Amino acid sequence: MEQLKELKELNAMFQATLASKSAKITEDLIQIFNGTAITMLPSYEKSDIASFNFEYRHEWFSIAFFGSNARGLTITEPISLLFNELNEYHSKSEDVMDAMDELEENLEDDTDEWEDMMDEYNEEKNEIYENWFIGCWNEAQNQTQNTTPTYFSIEELDCGTELVSSDYVEINKNQSVIRYYTH
Repeated sequence: MEQLKELKELNAMFQATLASKSAKITEDLIQIFNGTAITMLPSYEKSDIASFNFEYRHEWFSIAFFGSNARGLTITEPISLLFNELNEYHSKSEDVMDAMDELEENLEDDTDEWEDMMDEYNEEKNEIYENWFIGCWNEAQNQTQNTTPTYFSIEELDCGTELVSSDYVEINKNQSVIRYYTH
């Protein structure tokens, strides 16, 4: 199926685009871990940070960083990563997805095959992204010897990964400035 080839090519482009951003993101992470890029909210000190939190927007793959204290209260200004760096990929992705939407409308009886193809594409894309970020994080962590608990999650979900221990965690996001992470 020609469409599957296009989706594979799109994921290859995504992987190459991310690879070209690795050095920059690793350096951004190093600055965060060292505290040089962090701006604290009033009445908090950098020593109050109990966890680093990275949440990414599933659709655009931009990342928001914020630091939390031991109670889960956000105590830093947010830092945006990958806010505009993936524009070329997103432009190509939109073109391919528009063509895919037209094709889907023309398919009447192959909805299961279509859904399987799109699920495979999205799973691969998310795996590429998560592996890439964790690779950048590992490099920054190795260079800084950071041991602060670091949480990585999709913004819309109530679960994620604590990267230092590799534990799967649940996240209570009942209030916008408080997030409790539980193992």
